[in-house]
Amino acid sequence: MEEKQFRDKIYWLTFLFSLLVVWVHSFNGELFMGTPEAAFKVAGIERILGDGLGQIAVPGFFMVSSYLFFRGFCWEKLIPKWRSRLRSLVLPYLLWNFLYYMGYVAATRLPGLSGVVGKSPIPFNGPRLFDALVFYSYNPVFWYLFQLIILVALAPLVYTVMRRNVTGAAALGIVAFGLWKNWVMPLLNLDALFYFCAAAWVSLHRDTWGRGIEESFGAGKNMAAGAILLLAMGLLLYLGRIGGLLWERPLCTVCWRLWGVCGAVLAVKAADLPAAREWMKHNFFLYAIHFAWVRLINKAAAAAFPGSAVIALSVFILMPALMTAVSALIGGIMRRFVPNVYYMLSGGR
Repeated sequence: MEEKQFRDKIYWLTFLFSLLVVWVHSFNGELFMGTPEAAFKVAGIERILGDGLGQIAVPGFFMVSSYLFFRGFCWEKLIPKWRSRLRSLVLPYLLWNFLYYMGYVAATRLPGLSGVVGKSPIPFNGPRLFDALVFYSYNPVFWYLFQLIILVALAPLVYTVMRRNVTGAAALGIVAFGLWKNWVMPLLNLDALFYFCAAAWVSLHRDTWGRGIEESFGAGKNMAAGAILLLAMGLLLYLGRIGGLLWERPLCTVCWRLWGVCGAVLAVKAADLPAAREWMKHNFFLYAIHFAWVRLINKAAAAAFPGSAVIALSVFILMPALMTAVSALIGGIMRRFVPNVYYMLSGGR
Protein backbone atom coordinates (compact mmCIF):
# COMPACT_ATOMS: atom_id res chain seq x y z
CA MET A 1 0.00 0.00 0.00
CA GLU A 2 1.06 3.62 -0.50
CA GLU A 3 2.73 5.48 2.36
CA LYS A 4 -0.25 7.79 2.94
CA GLN A 5 -2.62 4.84 3.11
CA PHE A 6 -0.27 3.05 5.50
CA ARG A 7 -0.15 6.09 7.80
CA ASP A 8 -3.93 6.39 7.72
CA LYS A 9 -4.25 2.74 8.74
CA ILE A 10 -1.85 3.38 11.63
CA TYR A 11 -3.97 6.32 12.78
CA TRP A 12 -7.11 4.19 12.65
CA LEU A 13 -5.42 1.36 14.53
CA THR A 14 -4.02 3.55 17.30
CA PHE A 15 -7.33 5.40 17.58
CA LEU A 16 -9.08 2.05 18.06
CA PHE A 17 -6.57 1.08 20.76
CA SER A 18 -7.09 4.45 22.46
CA LEU A 19 -10.84 3.85 22.67
CA LEU A 20 -10.28 0.38 24.08
CA VAL A 21 -7.84 1.58 26.74
CA VAL A 22 -10.45 4.04 28.00
CA TRP A 23 -12.77 1.11 28.69
CA VAL A 24 -10.01 -0.61 30.65
CA HIS A 25 -10.02 2.29 33.13
CA SER A 26 -13.77 3.01 33.16
CA PHE A 27 -15.11 0.32 35.51
CA ASN A 28 -17.70 1.98 37.72
CA GLY A 29 -20.06 -0.72 39.01
CA GLU A 30 -19.02 -0.60 42.65
CA LEU A 31 -18.81 3.19 42.55
CA PHE A 32 -22.48 3.40 41.51
CA MET A 33 -23.89 0.38 43.33
CA GLY A 34 -21.94 0.69 46.59
CA THR A 35 -20.77 -2.90 47.14
CA PRO A 36 -19.17 -5.64 45.00
CA GLU A 37 -22.24 -7.83 45.51
CA ALA A 38 -24.65 -5.17 44.26
CA ALA A 39 -22.34 -4.35 41.34
CA PHE A 40 -21.93 -7.99 40.27
CA LYS A 41 -24.12 -7.85 37.15
CA VAL A 42 -22.87 -4.43 36.07
CA ALA A 43 -19.25 -5.48 36.53
CA GLY A 44 -19.85 -8.68 34.57
CA ILE A 45 -21.12 -6.76 31.55
CA GLU A 46 -18.34 -4.17 31.78
CA ARG A 47 -15.68 -6.86 31.93
CA ILE A 48 -16.66 -8.06 28.46
CA LEU A 49 -15.34 -4.80 27.02
CA GLY A 50 -12.82 -3.76 29.66
CA ASP A 51 -11.17 -7.05 30.61
CA GLY A 52 -11.89 -8.81 27.34
CA LEU A 53 -11.62 -6.60 24.28
CA GLY A 54 -9.90 -3.69 26.01
CA GLN A 55 -6.86 -5.67 27.11
CA ILE A 56 -5.46 -5.80 23.57
CA ALA A 57 -4.96 -2.02 23.59
CA VAL A 58 -1.61 -1.70 25.37
CA PRO A 59 -0.05 -4.72 23.59
CA GLY A 60 -1.22 -3.05 20.39
CA PHE A 61 0.50 0.20 21.36
CA PHE A 62 3.73 -1.68 22.10
CA MET A 63 3.61 -3.44 18.75
CA VAL A 64 2.76 -0.37 16.68
CA SER A 65 5.52 1.64 18.40
CA SER A 66 8.05 -1.12 17.81
CA TYR A 67 7.02 -1.65 14.19
CA LEU A 68 7.39 2.04 13.39
CA PHE A 69 10.70 2.34 15.26
CA PHE A 70 12.31 -0.53 13.33
CA ARG A 71 10.66 0.19 9.97
CA GLY A 72 13.58 0.71 7.60
CA PHE A 73 15.97 0.71 10.57
CA CYS A 74 19.76 0.68 10.26
CA TRP A 75 22.56 1.63 12.64
CA GLU A 76 22.84 5.12 11.12
CA LYS A 77 19.26 5.84 12.18
CA LEU A 78 19.71 4.87 15.84
CA ILE A 79 20.80 8.27 17.21
CA PRO A 80 18.19 10.26 15.22
CA LYS A 81 15.47 7.86 16.36
CA TRP A 82 16.62 8.05 19.97
CA ARG A 83 16.67 11.84 19.71
CA SER A 84 13.12 11.92 18.36
CA ARG A 85 11.96 9.58 21.16
CA LEU A 86 13.42 11.92 23.76
CA ARG A 87 10.95 14.49 22.47
CA SER A 88 8.02 12.14 21.84
CA LEU A 89 8.38 9.83 24.87
CA VAL A 90 10.71 11.02 27.63
CA LEU A 91 9.77 14.71 27.74
CA PRO A 92 5.99 14.20 27.84
CA TYR A 93 6.46 11.31 30.29
CA LEU A 94 8.21 13.63 32.76
CA LEU A 95 5.85 16.56 32.15
CA TRP A 96 2.65 14.57 32.61
CA ASN A 97 3.97 12.80 35.69
CA PHE A 98 4.83 16.19 37.18
CA LEU A 99 1.41 17.61 36.33
CA TYR A 100 -0.42 14.64 37.82
CA TYR A 101 1.67 14.83 40.98
CA MET A 102 1.09 18.56 41.40
CA GLY A 103 -2.59 18.05 40.64
CA TYR A 104 -2.88 15.53 43.46
CA VAL A 105 -0.88 17.75 45.82
CA ALA A 106 -3.24 20.65 45.12
CA ALA A 107 -6.51 18.69 44.95
CA THR A 108 -5.97 16.88 48.24
CA ARG A 109 -5.66 20.25 49.97
CA LEU A 110 -8.78 21.86 48.50
CA PRO A 111 -11.98 21.23 50.48
CA GLY A 112 -14.13 20.93 47.38
CA LEU A 113 -11.89 18.41 45.64
CA SER A 114 -10.32 16.36 48.41
CA GLY A 115 -13.48 14.30 48.82
CA VAL A 116 -13.65 13.59 45.10
CA VAL A 117 -9.99 12.55 44.96
CA GLY A 118 -10.45 10.34 48.00
CA LYS A 119 -6.90 10.73 49.32
CA SER A 120 -5.33 12.39 52.34
CA PRO A 121 -3.05 15.38 51.61
CA ILE A 122 -0.15 14.30 49.39
CA PRO A 123 3.25 15.50 50.69
CA PHE A 124 5.33 17.70 48.42
CA ASN A 125 8.99 16.80 48.87
CA GLY A 126 12.02 15.58 46.95
CA PRO A 127 11.55 11.80 47.35
CA ARG A 128 7.85 11.97 46.42
CA LEU A 129 8.64 14.17 43.43
CA PHE A 130 11.37 11.79 42.22
CA ASP A 131 9.05 8.82 42.62
CA ALA A 132 6.32 10.64 40.73
CA LEU A 133 8.58 11.74 37.87
CA VAL A 134 10.51 8.51 37.35
CA PHE A 135 8.13 5.81 38.55
CA TYR A 136 4.76 7.40 37.61
CA SER A 137 3.44 6.94 41.16
CA TYR A 138 0.55 9.40 40.64
CA ASN A 139 -0.07 8.62 36.97
CA PRO A 140 -0.61 4.85 36.89
CA VAL A 141 -1.55 4.59 33.21
CA PHE A 142 1.98 5.69 32.31
CA TRP A 143 3.38 2.30 33.31
CA TYR A 144 3.12 1.60 29.58
CA LEU A 145 5.28 4.60 28.69
CA PHE A 146 7.83 3.63 31.35
CA GLN A 147 8.11 0.19 29.75
CA LEU A 148 8.31 1.63 26.26
CA ILE A 149 11.14 4.00 27.20
CA ILE A 150 13.15 1.06 28.56
CA LEU A 151 12.46 -0.96 25.41
CA VAL A 152 13.51 1.90 23.13
CA ALA A 153 16.72 2.22 25.16
CA LEU A 154 17.31 -1.49 24.46
CA ALA A 155 16.80 -0.99 20.71
CA PRO A 156 20.43 -1.83 19.75
CA LEU A 157 20.14 -5.20 21.47
CA VAL A 158 16.69 -5.84 20.01
CA TYR A 159 17.92 -4.96 16.52
CA THR A 160 21.01 -7.15 16.79
CA VAL A 161 18.95 -10.17 17.80
CA MET A 162 15.77 -9.72 15.77
CA ARG A 163 17.37 -8.75 12.44
CA ARG A 164 18.13 -12.42 11.72
CA ASN A 165 15.44 -15.05 11.43
CA VAL A 166 17.14 -17.73 13.51
CA THR A 167 18.19 -15.52 16.41
CA GLY A 168 14.86 -13.68 16.31
CA ALA A 169 12.84 -16.89 16.52
CA ALA A 170 15.11 -18.21 19.27
CA ALA A 171 14.76 -14.99 21.28
CA LEU A 172 10.97 -15.06 21.03
CA GLY A 173 11.02 -18.71 22.04
CA ILE A 174 13.10 -17.93 25.13
CA VAL A 175 10.84 -15.04 26.14
CA ALA A 176 7.76 -17.22 25.56
CA PHE A 177 9.28 -19.91 27.76
CA GLY A 178 9.93 -17.27 30.42
CA LEU A 179 6.29 -16.23 30.24
CA TRP A 180 5.20 -19.85 30.52
CA LYS A 181 7.39 -20.25 33.62
CA ASN A 182 6.28 -16.85 34.97
CA TRP A 183 9.79 -15.40 35.15
CA VAL A 184 10.05 -11.90 36.59
CA MET A 185 12.58 -9.31 35.43
CA PRO A 186 13.60 -6.13 37.28
CA LEU A 187 11.87 -3.04 35.88
CA LEU A 188 10.96 -4.57 32.50
CA ASN A 189 7.80 -6.64 32.02
CA LEU A 190 8.44 -9.82 30.07
CA ASP A 191 5.17 -9.56 28.16
CA ALA A 192 6.08 -6.04 27.00
CA LEU A 193 9.43 -7.37 25.77
CA PHE A 194 7.63 -10.14 23.88
CA TYR A 195 5.23 -7.77 22.08
CA PHE A 196 8.01 -5.31 21.28
CA CYS A 197 10.37 -7.96 19.92
CA ALA A 198 7.65 -9.72 17.93
CA ALA A 199 6.72 -6.49 16.13
CA ALA A 200 10.40 -5.62 15.62
CA TRP A 201 10.96 -9.04 14.01
CA VAL A 202 8.14 -8.47 11.53
CA SER A 203 9.20 -4.89 10.81
CA LEU A 204 12.83 -5.81 10.17
CA HIS A 205 11.66 -8.40 7.63
CA ARG A 206 8.96 -6.31 5.97
CA ASP A 207 10.70 -6.71 2.59
CA THR A 208 10.61 -10.51 2.77
CA TRP A 209 8.24 -12.72 4.77
CA GLY A 210 6.81 -9.77 6.72
CA ARG A 211 5.67 -7.84 3.66
CA GLY A 212 2.06 -8.93 4.13
CA ILE A 213 1.65 -6.35 6.91
CA GLU A 214 1.81 -3.49 4.41
CA GLU A 215 0.44 -5.24 1.33
CA SER A 216 -3.10 -4.55 0.20
CA PHE A 217 -4.91 -7.88 0.17
CA GLY A 218 -7.87 -8.89 -1.91
CA ALA A 219 -10.93 -10.62 -0.49
CA GLY A 220 -9.37 -14.06 -0.96
CA LYS A 221 -6.23 -13.31 1.05
CA ASN A 222 -8.23 -11.54 3.74
CA MET A 223 -10.44 -14.60 4.10
CA ALA A 224 -7.37 -16.83 4.26
CA ALA A 225 -5.85 -14.64 6.98
CA GLY A 226 -9.14 -14.74 8.86
CA ALA A 227 -9.19 -18.53 8.60
CA ILE A 228 -5.67 -18.68 10.04
CA LEU A 229 -6.82 -16.53 12.97
CA LEU A 230 -9.75 -18.87 13.56
CA LEU A 231 -7.40 -21.87 13.57
CA ALA A 232 -5.12 -20.03 16.01
CA MET A 233 -8.13 -19.32 18.22
CA GLY A 234 -9.04 -22.99 18.23
CA LEU A 235 -5.48 -23.93 19.14
CA LEU A 236 -5.41 -21.40 22.00
CA LEU A 237 -8.74 -22.68 23.30
CA TYR A 238 -7.37 -26.22 23.27
CA LEU A 239 -4.04 -25.36 24.90
CA GLY A 240 -5.71 -23.09 27.45
CA ARG A 241 -8.31 -25.62 28.57
CA ILE A 242 -8.28 -26.88 32.15
CA GLY A 243 -5.16 -28.98 32.50
CA GLY A 244 -3.83 -27.85 29.10
CA LEU A 245 -0.29 -26.70 28.35
CA LEU A 246 -1.22 -23.02 28.77
CA TRP A 247 -3.74 -23.43 31.61
CA GLU A 248 -3.21 -20.66 34.19
CA ARG A 249 0.05 -19.60 32.54
CA PRO A 250 0.87 -15.95 31.78
CA LEU A 251 1.81 -17.05 28.27
CA CYS A 252 -1.84 -17.91 27.64
CA THR A 253 -2.91 -14.33 28.35
CA VAL A 254 -0.10 -12.96 26.18
CA CYS A 255 -1.05 -15.24 23.29
CA TRP A 256 -4.70 -14.20 23.47
CA ARG A 257 -3.77 -10.52 23.49
CA LEU A 258 -1.38 -11.05 20.58
CA TRP A 259 -4.20 -12.82 18.76
CA GLY A 260 -6.46 -9.84 19.44
CA VAL A 261 -3.90 -7.38 18.07
CA CYS A 262 -3.51 -9.50 14.93
CA GLY A 263 -7.29 -9.51 14.55
CA ALA A 264 -7.42 -5.72 14.90
CA VAL A 265 -4.64 -5.28 12.33
CA LEU A 266 -6.43 -7.56 9.87
CA ALA A 267 -9.75 -5.78 10.40
CA VAL A 268 -8.26 -2.32 9.84
CA LYS A 269 -6.30 -3.53 6.80
CA ALA A 270 -9.31 -5.19 5.21
CA ALA A 271 -11.79 -2.38 5.90
CA ASP A 272 -12.32 0.32 3.29
CA LEU A 273 -11.80 3.17 5.72
CA PRO A 274 -11.86 6.89 4.90
CA ALA A 275 -8.88 9.09 5.61
CA ALA A 276 -8.28 9.52 9.33
CA ARG A 277 -9.78 12.73 10.68
CA GLU A 278 -7.56 15.24 12.44
CA TRP A 279 -9.09 14.53 15.87
CA MET A 280 -8.16 10.87 15.45
CA LYS A 281 -4.46 11.67 15.14
CA HIS A 282 -3.84 12.93 18.68
CA ASN A 283 -4.04 9.62 20.49
CA PHE A 284 -1.14 10.24 22.85
CA PHE A 285 -2.89 13.30 24.27
CA LEU A 286 -6.10 11.27 24.69
CA TYR A 287 -4.15 8.54 26.46
CA ALA A 288 -2.44 11.05 28.74
CA ILE A 289 -5.56 12.91 29.92
CA HIS A 290 -8.22 10.21 29.97
CA PHE A 291 -7.52 8.65 33.38
CA ALA A 292 -8.26 11.75 35.48
CA TRP A 293 -11.32 12.67 33.42
CA VAL A 294 -12.70 9.13 33.55
CA ARG A 295 -12.49 9.14 37.34
CA LEU A 296 -14.04 12.61 37.58
CA ILE A 297 -16.97 11.74 35.29
CA ASN A 298 -17.62 8.41 36.98
CA LYS A 299 -17.57 9.93 40.47
CA ALA A 300 -19.79 12.84 39.44
CA ALA A 301 -22.30 10.54 37.74
CA ALA A 302 -22.31 8.13 40.69
CA ALA A 303 -22.98 11.01 43.08
CA ALA A 304 -25.84 12.26 40.89
CA PHE A 305 -27.40 8.83 40.19
CA PRO A 306 -26.45 6.51 43.07
CA GLY A 307 -27.56 2.90 42.71
CA SER A 308 -28.49 3.20 39.03
CA ALA A 309 -27.18 0.25 37.03
CA VAL A 310 -28.55 1.74 33.80
CA ILE A 311 -26.64 5.00 34.25
CA ALA A 312 -23.49 3.10 35.29
CA LEU A 313 -23.54 0.99 32.12
CA SER A 314 -24.46 3.96 29.93
CA VAL A 315 -21.57 6.04 31.27
CA PHE A 316 -19.20 3.10 30.85
CA ILE A 317 -20.23 2.39 27.25
CA LEU A 318 -20.15 6.06 26.25
CA MET A 319 -16.87 6.84 28.02
CA PRO A 320 -14.59 6.40 24.95
CA ALA A 321 -16.76 8.83 22.98
CA LEU A 322 -16.80 11.27 25.91
CA MET A 323 -13.01 11.09 26.24
CA THR A 324 -12.56 11.60 22.51
CA ALA A 325 -14.69 14.74 22.71
CA VAL A 326 -12.89 16.03 25.82
CA SER A 327 -9.48 15.37 24.25
CA ALA A 328 -10.45 17.04 20.97
CA LEU A 329 -11.85 20.08 22.78
CA ILE A 330 -8.94 20.61 25.17
CA GLY A 331 -6.35 19.73 22.53
CA GLY A 332 -7.93 22.08 20.00
CA ILE A 333 -7.93 24.98 22.46
CA MET A 334 -4.31 24.32 23.43
CA ARG A 335 -3.13 24.03 19.82
CA ARG A 336 -4.73 27.39 19.12
CA PHE A 337 -3.65 29.38 22.16
CA VAL A 338 -0.60 27.58 23.61
CA PRO A 339 0.74 25.47 20.72
CA ASN A 340 4.23 25.09 22.18
CA VAL A 341 2.87 23.71 25.46
CA TYR A 342 0.63 21.29 23.57
CA TYR A 343 3.55 20.25 21.39
CA MET A 344 5.60 19.29 24.45
CA LEU A 345 2.73 17.52 26.21
CA SER A 346 1.76 15.56 23.11
CA GLY A 347 5.30 14.57 22.23
CA GLY A 348 5.19 16.52 18.98
CA ARG A 349 2.31 14.44 17.64
